[in-house]
Amino acid sequence: MEKENKKRQYETNVDETSDGWREGYIGTYASEKSRGVYQFSVNIESGCMTEPELLYEAHNAKWVSLAGDMLAFPTERQGRAGTCFARLTDKGAGLVGEILEEKDTPCFILQEGAYVYTANYHDGTVMIYHMGKEGPEAAGRIENGGEAGCHQIMIHGSYVMVPCLTQHRIRLFDRTDGFRSCGDVRFPNGSGPRHGVFNTSHTLLYVVSEWSNELFIFEVQDNTFLLRQQISILPEEAESGRQKQDASAAAIRLTGDERFLYISIRGLDLLAVVDVTGNSAKVLEHVPCGGEHPRDFVLTENEKYLLVANRFSGEVVSLERDRMNGRIIGIRSRIGMPEGVSLAIRQGSEWKKEVI
Repeated sequence: MEKENKKRQYETNVDETSDGWREGYIGTYASEKSRGVYQFSVNIESGCMTEPELLYEAHNAKWVSLAGDMLAFPTERQGRAGTCFARLTDKGAGLVGEILEEKDTPCFILQEGAYVYTANYHDGTVMIYHMGKEGPEAAGRIENGGEAGCHQIMIHGSYVMVPCLTQHRIRLFDRTDGFRSCGDVRFPNGSGPRHGVFNTSHTLLYVVSEWSNELFIFEVQDNTFLLRQQISILPEEAESGRQKQDASAAAIRLTGDERFLYISIRGLDLLAVVDVTGNSAKVLEHVPCGGEHPRDFVLTENEKYLLVANRFSGEVVSLERDRMNGRIIGIRSRIGMPEGVSLAIRQGSEWKKEVI
Protein backbone atom coordinates (compact mmCIF):
# COMPACT_ATOMS: atom_id res chain seq x y z
CA MET A 1 0.00 0.00 0.00
CA GLU A 2 1.55 3.27 -1.10
CA LYS A 3 1.99 5.94 1.57
CA GLU A 4 4.49 8.30 -0.03
CA ASN A 5 2.02 10.10 -2.27
CA LYS A 6 0.07 11.53 0.65
CA LYS A 7 2.61 11.59 3.48
CA ARG A 8 3.05 14.81 5.42
CA GLN A 9 6.54 15.07 6.86
CA TYR A 10 7.88 17.37 9.55
CA GLU A 11 11.55 16.42 9.63
CA THR A 12 13.97 15.84 6.78
CA ASN A 13 15.57 12.76 8.36
CA VAL A 14 12.45 10.54 8.34
CA ASP A 15 13.05 7.23 6.58
CA GLU A 16 10.22 6.98 4.04
CA THR A 17 10.84 3.27 3.53
CA SER A 18 10.78 2.36 7.23
CA ASP A 19 8.36 -0.28 8.43
CA GLY A 20 5.99 0.70 11.19
CA TRP A 21 2.89 1.98 9.40
CA ARG A 22 -0.43 1.32 11.10
CA GLU A 23 -3.96 2.11 10.03
CA GLY A 24 -5.91 4.51 12.22
CA TYR A 25 -9.57 5.50 12.36
CA ILE A 26 -11.23 8.75 13.38
CA GLY A 27 -14.81 9.21 14.54
CA THR A 28 -16.42 12.60 13.93
CA TYR A 29 -19.38 14.74 14.81
CA ALA A 30 -21.47 15.54 11.75
CA SER A 31 -20.67 18.84 10.04
CA GLU A 32 -20.25 20.31 6.57
CA LYS A 33 -16.64 19.11 6.56
CA SER A 34 -16.98 15.77 8.38
CA ARG A 35 -19.14 12.94 7.10
CA GLY A 36 -18.43 9.83 9.15
CA VAL A 37 -15.49 7.53 9.93
CA TYR A 38 -12.14 8.48 8.43
CA GLN A 39 -9.02 6.40 7.84
CA PHE A 40 -5.41 7.52 8.07
CA SER A 41 -2.00 5.95 8.63
CA VAL A 42 0.57 6.61 11.32
CA ASN A 43 4.16 5.49 11.48
CA ILE A 44 4.75 4.34 15.04
CA GLU A 45 8.53 4.81 14.68
CA SER A 46 8.61 8.33 13.23
CA GLY A 47 5.24 9.70 14.36
CA CYS A 48 4.36 10.87 10.84
CA MET A 49 0.73 10.62 9.75
CA THR A 50 -1.06 10.63 6.41
CA GLU A 51 -4.00 12.88 5.63
CA PRO A 52 -7.34 11.22 6.47
CA GLU A 53 -9.74 9.90 3.85
CA LEU A 54 -13.41 9.05 4.28
CA LEU A 55 -13.79 5.34 5.02
CA TYR A 56 -17.48 5.04 5.82
CA GLU A 57 -20.15 7.72 5.59
CA ALA A 58 -22.31 7.90 8.72
CA HIS A 59 -24.05 10.77 10.48
CA ASN A 60 -22.59 11.55 13.93
CA ALA A 61 -20.09 8.69 14.00
CA LYS A 62 -18.61 10.19 17.16
CA TRP A 63 -16.97 7.04 18.54
CA VAL A 64 -14.95 4.30 16.86
CA SER A 65 -14.55 0.89 18.49
CA LEU A 66 -12.06 -1.51 16.92
CA ALA A 67 -11.80 -5.24 17.69
CA GLY A 68 -9.79 -7.28 15.21
CA ASP A 69 -11.21 -6.40 11.81
CA MET A 70 -14.60 -5.28 13.17
CA LEU A 71 -15.31 -1.57 13.40
CA ALA A 72 -18.37 -0.35 15.33
CA PHE A 73 -19.56 3.25 15.39
CA PRO A 74 -22.71 5.33 15.97
CA THR A 75 -24.96 6.29 13.09
CA GLU A 76 -28.14 8.24 12.56
CA ARG A 77 -30.49 8.55 9.60
CA GLN A 78 -34.11 9.40 8.94
CA GLY A 79 -34.65 10.27 12.57
CA ARG A 80 -33.40 6.89 13.83
CA ALA A 81 -30.19 6.35 15.80
CA GLY A 82 -28.07 3.36 16.70
CA THR A 83 -24.88 1.46 15.93
CA CYS A 84 -23.30 0.38 12.66
CA PHE A 85 -20.94 -2.59 12.25
CA ALA A 86 -18.43 -2.77 9.39
CA ARG A 87 -15.72 -5.32 8.60
CA LEU A 88 -12.36 -3.96 7.51
CA THR A 89 -10.69 -5.35 4.38
CA ASP A 90 -7.87 -4.23 2.12
CA LYS A 91 -10.55 -2.57 -0.02
CA GLY A 92 -12.19 -0.54 2.73
CA ALA A 93 -15.05 -1.35 5.10
CA GLY A 94 -18.03 -3.53 4.28
CA LEU A 95 -21.34 -3.29 6.13
CA VAL A 96 -22.06 -6.23 8.43
CA GLY A 97 -25.23 -4.78 9.90
CA GLU A 98 -26.76 -1.90 11.79
CA ILE A 99 -29.35 -1.60 14.53
CA LEU A 100 -31.22 1.68 14.80
CA GLU A 101 -33.12 1.24 18.06
CA GLU A 102 -31.63 4.00 20.24
CA LYS A 103 -33.10 7.41 21.02
CA ASP A 104 -29.82 9.17 20.28
CA THR A 105 -26.47 8.17 18.87
CA PRO A 106 -24.30 6.53 21.57
CA CYS A 107 -21.19 8.32 22.78
CA PHE A 108 -19.23 5.15 23.60
CA ILE A 109 -19.03 1.61 22.21
CA LEU A 110 -17.20 -1.40 23.66
CA GLN A 111 -16.70 -4.72 21.85
CA GLU A 112 -16.15 -7.59 24.27
CA GLY A 113 -16.08 -11.08 22.77
CA ALA A 114 -19.36 -11.76 20.99
CA TYR A 115 -21.08 -8.84 22.72
CA VAL A 116 -21.14 -5.12 22.02
CA TYR A 117 -22.12 -2.48 24.59
CA THR A 118 -23.12 1.10 23.82
CA ALA A 119 -23.56 4.01 26.24
CA ASN A 120 -25.98 6.87 25.61
CA TYR A 121 -25.17 10.08 27.45
CA HIS A 122 -28.56 11.75 27.14
CA ASP A 123 -31.12 9.07 28.00
CA GLY A 124 -28.84 6.99 30.25
CA THR A 125 -29.36 3.78 28.30
CA VAL A 126 -26.80 1.03 27.78
CA MET A 127 -27.64 -1.25 24.85
CA ILE A 128 -26.26 -4.78 24.56
CA TYR A 129 -25.89 -6.44 21.16
CA HIS A 130 -24.85 -9.98 20.27
CA MET A 131 -22.78 -10.53 17.16
CA GLY A 132 -24.06 -13.79 15.68
CA LYS A 133 -23.47 -15.55 12.38
CA GLU A 134 -26.24 -13.54 10.77
CA GLY A 135 -24.94 -10.24 12.10
CA PRO A 136 -25.71 -8.09 15.15
CA GLU A 137 -28.91 -8.50 17.13
CA ALA A 138 -30.27 -6.75 20.21
CA ALA A 139 -29.58 -8.76 23.38
CA GLY A 140 -30.52 -6.46 26.25
CA ARG A 141 -30.95 -2.98 27.62
CA ILE A 142 -29.85 -1.30 30.86
CA GLU A 143 -31.74 1.77 32.04
CA ASN A 144 -29.87 4.25 34.23
CA GLY A 145 -32.42 7.05 34.30
CA GLY A 146 -32.92 10.01 32.00
CA GLU A 147 -29.89 12.23 31.43
CA ALA A 148 -27.68 9.98 33.56
CA GLY A 149 -24.63 11.07 31.60
CA CYS A 150 -23.45 7.53 30.78
CA HIS A 151 -20.12 8.02 29.06
CA GLN A 152 -18.34 4.67 29.10
CA ILE A 153 -18.64 0.93 29.74
CA MET A 154 -16.00 -1.10 31.57
CA ILE A 155 -15.92 -4.86 32.09
CA HIS A 156 -14.72 -6.15 35.47
CA GLY A 157 -15.09 -9.91 35.80
CA SER A 158 -18.80 -10.67 35.60
CA TYR A 159 -19.72 -7.01 36.03
CA VAL A 160 -20.58 -4.32 33.53
CA MET A 161 -19.56 -0.96 35.01
CA VAL A 162 -21.21 2.24 33.78
CA PRO A 163 -19.95 5.70 34.83
CA CYS A 164 -23.03 7.90 35.28
CA LEU A 165 -21.59 11.40 35.23
CA THR A 166 -24.63 13.36 36.41
CA GLN A 167 -25.41 10.82 39.16
CA HIS A 168 -21.84 10.95 40.54
CA ARG A 169 -21.48 7.19 40.62
CA ILE A 170 -20.38 4.14 38.64
CA ARG A 171 -23.14 1.56 38.51
CA LEU A 172 -22.45 -2.19 38.48
CA PHE A 173 -24.55 -4.80 36.66
CA ASP A 174 -24.12 -8.58 36.73
CA ARG A 175 -23.93 -9.83 33.15
CA THR A 176 -24.30 -13.44 34.32
CA ASP A 177 -27.65 -12.63 35.93
CA GLY A 178 -29.61 -10.73 33.32
CA PHE A 179 -27.67 -7.50 33.94
CA ARG A 180 -29.12 -7.19 37.40
CA SER A 181 -28.13 -4.00 39.25
CA CYS A 182 -25.76 -4.99 42.06
CA GLY A 183 -24.36 -1.83 43.59
CA ASP A 184 -22.33 1.22 42.71
CA VAL A 185 -19.13 3.14 43.37
CA ARG A 186 -20.00 6.54 44.81
CA PHE A 187 -18.26 9.85 44.09
CA PRO A 188 -18.60 13.28 45.75
CA ASN A 189 -21.46 15.45 44.55
CA GLY A 190 -20.26 17.76 41.79
CA SER A 191 -17.45 15.46 40.64
CA GLY A 192 -18.95 13.87 37.52
CA PRO A 193 -17.04 10.60 36.90
CA ARG A 194 -16.49 10.29 33.14
CA HIS A 195 -13.94 7.63 32.18
CA GLY A 196 -11.98 4.96 34.01
CA VAL A 197 -9.24 2.43 33.34
CA PHE A 198 -8.11 -0.69 35.24
CA ASN A 199 -4.58 -1.95 35.60
CA THR A 200 -3.95 -5.37 34.03
CA SER A 201 -4.65 -7.35 37.21
CA HIS A 202 -7.80 -5.31 37.97
CA THR A 203 -6.49 -4.51 41.45
CA LEU A 204 -6.52 -0.76 40.76
CA LEU A 205 -9.11 1.44 39.08
CA TYR A 206 -8.27 4.96 37.91
CA VAL A 207 -11.22 7.30 37.27
CA VAL A 208 -11.18 10.87 35.97
CA SER A 209 -14.01 13.27 36.82
CA GLU A 210 -15.19 15.77 34.22
CA TRP A 211 -16.69 18.39 36.52
CA SER A 212 -14.20 18.51 39.39
CA ASN A 213 -11.16 17.58 37.25
CA GLU A 214 -9.85 15.03 39.71
CA LEU A 215 -8.22 11.64 39.56
CA PHE A 216 -9.69 8.98 41.84
CA ILE A 217 -7.66 5.84 42.55
CA PHE A 218 -9.44 2.79 43.96
CA GLU A 219 -8.00 -0.43 45.32
CA VAL A 220 -10.12 -3.37 44.17
CA GLN A 221 -10.49 -6.23 46.64
CA ASP A 222 -13.06 -8.98 46.10
CA ASN A 223 -15.16 -6.64 43.96
CA THR A 224 -15.03 -3.97 46.67
CA PHE A 225 -13.73 -0.57 45.62
CA LEU A 226 -11.75 1.27 48.29
CA LEU A 227 -10.73 4.87 47.59
CA ARG A 228 -6.97 5.15 48.03
CA GLN A 229 -6.28 8.62 46.66
CA GLN A 230 -8.07 11.65 45.22
CA ILE A 231 -6.02 14.42 43.59
CA SER A 232 -6.60 17.43 41.36
CA ILE A 233 -5.25 17.15 37.83
CA LEU A 234 -5.30 20.91 37.21
CA PRO A 235 -2.27 23.21 37.19
CA GLU A 236 -1.97 25.31 40.33
CA GLU A 237 -2.85 28.50 38.45
CA ALA A 238 -6.10 26.90 37.23
CA GLU A 239 -7.40 25.91 40.66
CA SER A 240 -9.60 28.99 40.83
CA GLY A 241 -11.25 31.60 38.64
CA ARG A 242 -12.12 31.36 34.96
CA GLN A 243 -9.63 28.59 34.14
CA LYS A 244 -11.20 26.29 36.73
CA GLN A 245 -14.64 27.00 35.27
CA ASP A 246 -13.45 26.28 31.74
CA ALA A 247 -11.57 23.07 32.58
CA SER A 248 -13.29 19.81 31.63
CA ALA A 249 -11.40 16.51 31.86
CA ALA A 250 -12.10 13.95 29.15
CA ALA A 251 -10.02 10.88 28.25
CA ILE A 252 -7.68 8.82 30.42
CA ARG A 253 -5.06 6.27 29.31
CA LEU A 254 -2.67 4.03 31.25
CA THR A 255 0.65 2.94 29.76
CA GLY A 256 1.36 -0.74 29.27
CA ASP A 257 4.01 -0.74 31.99
CA GLU A 258 1.38 0.81 34.31
CA ARG A 259 3.73 3.61 35.37
CA PHE A 260 2.04 6.63 33.82
CA LEU A 261 -1.44 8.01 33.25
CA TYR A 262 -2.37 10.62 30.67
CA ILE A 263 -5.52 12.72 31.00
CA SER A 264 -6.84 15.28 28.52
CA ILE A 265 -8.30 18.54 29.83
CA ARG A 266 -10.60 20.45 27.51
CA GLY A 267 -11.01 24.18 28.04
CA LEU A 268 -7.36 24.44 29.09
CA ASP A 269 -6.20 22.38 26.07
CA LEU A 270 -3.72 20.41 28.16
CA LEU A 271 -2.60 16.87 28.85
CA ALA A 272 -1.83 15.98 32.45
CA VAL A 273 0.98 13.47 32.88
CA VAL A 274 0.61 11.50 36.12
CA ASP A 275 3.22 9.24 37.72
CA VAL A 276 1.52 6.28 39.44
CA THR A 277 4.61 4.20 40.20
CA GLY A 278 4.75 4.85 43.93
CA ASN A 279 2.29 4.61 46.78
CA SER A 280 1.04 8.10 45.97
CA ALA A 281 0.22 9.36 42.47
CA LYS A 282 1.60 12.75 41.47
CA VAL A 283 1.17 15.02 38.46
CA LEU A 284 4.52 15.31 36.66
CA GLU A 285 3.63 18.01 34.17
CA HIS A 286 0.96 19.70 32.09
CA VAL A 287 1.68 20.02 28.37
CA PRO A 288 -0.25 21.68 25.52
CA CYS A 289 -2.29 19.22 23.47
CA GLY A 290 -1.31 20.90 20.20
CA GLY A 291 -4.78 22.24 19.47
CA GLU A 292 -8.15 23.06 20.98
CA HIS A 293 -10.55 20.76 22.86
CA PRO A 294 -8.72 17.40 23.22
CA ARG A 295 -11.75 15.09 23.29
CA ASP A 296 -9.87 11.79 22.87
CA PHE A 297 -6.35 10.43 22.46
CA VAL A 298 -4.62 7.06 22.07
CA LEU A 299 -1.15 5.63 22.53
CA THR A 300 0.58 3.87 19.66
CA GLU A 301 1.35 0.21 20.34
CA ASN A 302 5.02 0.94 21.08
CA GLU A 303 3.85 3.87 23.26
CA LYS A 304 6.31 6.21 21.62
CA TYR A 305 3.54 8.58 20.55
CA LEU A 306 0.20 9.91 21.71
CA LEU A 307 -2.28 10.86 19.01
CA VAL A 308 -4.72 13.55 20.15
CA ALA A 309 -8.04 14.40 18.50
CA ASN A 310 -8.51 18.14 18.96
CA ARG A 311 -12.10 18.84 18.01
CA PHE A 312 -12.34 22.63 17.87
CA SER A 313 -9.06 23.18 15.99
CA GLY A 314 -9.92 20.34 13.59
CA GLU A 315 -6.67 18.41 13.88
CA VAL A 316 -5.14 15.15 15.02
CA VAL A 317 -1.72 15.77 16.58
CA SER A 318 1.10 13.30 17.14
CA LEU A 319 3.01 13.93 20.39
CA GLU A 320 6.28 12.13 21.10
CA ARG A 321 6.78 10.84 24.65
CA ASP A 322 9.80 9.74 26.62
CA ARG A 323 9.07 6.13 27.48
CA MET A 324 11.47 6.19 30.42
CA ASN A 325 10.18 9.18 32.37
CA GLY A 326 6.73 9.55 30.81
CA ARG A 327 7.17 13.19 29.85
CA ILE A 328 6.06 14.64 26.52
CA ILE A 329 8.93 15.63 24.22
CA GLY A 330 6.94 17.65 21.72
CA ILE A 331 4.74 17.69 18.62
CA ARG A 332 5.88 15.37 15.86
CA SER A 333 3.20 15.90 13.22
CA ARG A 334 -0.40 16.99 12.67
CA ILE A 335 -3.16 16.33 10.15
CA GLY A 336 -6.44 18.11 9.50
CA MET A 337 -9.66 16.47 10.69
CA PRO A 338 -12.71 18.68 11.34
CA GLU A 339 -14.84 17.56 14.30
CA GLY A 340 -12.55 14.61 15.08
CA VAL A 341 -13.47 13.28 18.53
CA SER A 342 -12.46 9.60 18.71
CA LEU A 343 -9.44 7.54 17.66
CA ALA A 344 -8.49 3.88 17.19
CA ILE A 345 -5.33 2.28 15.76
CA ARG A 346 -4.88 -1.23 14.38
CA GLN A 347 -2.09 -3.22 15.99
CA GLY A 348 0.83 -4.67 14.05
CA SER A 349 -0.47 -8.20 13.60
CA GLU A 350 -3.82 -6.87 12.40
CA TRP A 351 -2.10 -4.52 9.96
CA LYS A 352 -0.01 -7.34 8.48
CA LYS A 353 -3.08 -9.52 8.07
CA GLU A 354 -4.84 -6.81 6.09
CA VAL A 355 -2.14 -6.11 3.52
CA ILE A 356 -1.07 -9.69 2.76
